[in-house]
Amino acid sequence: MSWLIDVVPPGERRAVEAVLGSCSVLTPLRGSSLGADRFETVSMLLVEDGVVLVSTSNRESARRILVGLAGPGSVLLPPGAHERLEALADARVTLVPSRSHRLLLGSPAAALAIVDGLIGGLRDCRESLGQFACPRHADRVHVKLVQLARSYGRVGTDGLLLDLPLTHELLAEMIGSTRETVTRALAQLAHEGIVRQERGRYRLAVRPDEPHS
Repeated sequence: MSWLIDVVPPGERRAVEAVLGSCSVLTPLRGSSLGADRFETVSMLLVEDGVVLVSTSNRESARRILVGLAGPGSVLLPPGAHERLEALADARVTLVPSRSHRLLLGSPAAALAIVDGLIGGLRDCRESLGQFACPRHADRVHVKLVQLARSYGRVGTDGLLLDLPLTHELLAEMIGSTRETVTRALAQLAHEGIVRQERGRYRLAVRPDEPHS
């Protein structure tokens, strides 16, 4: 079952179910990675469960940059050249080929959900690019954690808990930095009482919608 089926009214549901029923489904396990060649006939990806990320690299450097992260209810474009789809947690992803994509757009509710998903992805991308304007690495790490907290965090009595398997290296790849620099930045944020690490999780002493510079 796909989240897309759940957002369409009963009158459109049968047609959407028929289209998605013909689509392939991937179930990548945490840590697995797939290259662009696996998605050559795919027009878009529907993330049903888990968390996946899209990374990019080039042939001249082993350095990796994360260009997208998505959880349940998200719409992703398939990885392009030099990009890979990776599972940050065990995931389930529906692969929608071009023909099926066009059929889904025939359902007004499905089309709206797809557009909303793509808009959300573009908004996240724009915000991620804007983080490079932060001159201080500690601020860049903080802003990235707040951004992730909006989608993946939950409010607790003493802060906002971000329960994602984020290593220092992974955070570095998200902000275009190094693991050592992120480690120092997190130590500084901890000293300032802004972020606290708890067994691989992050607790932020801010609201997910708190404005920041």
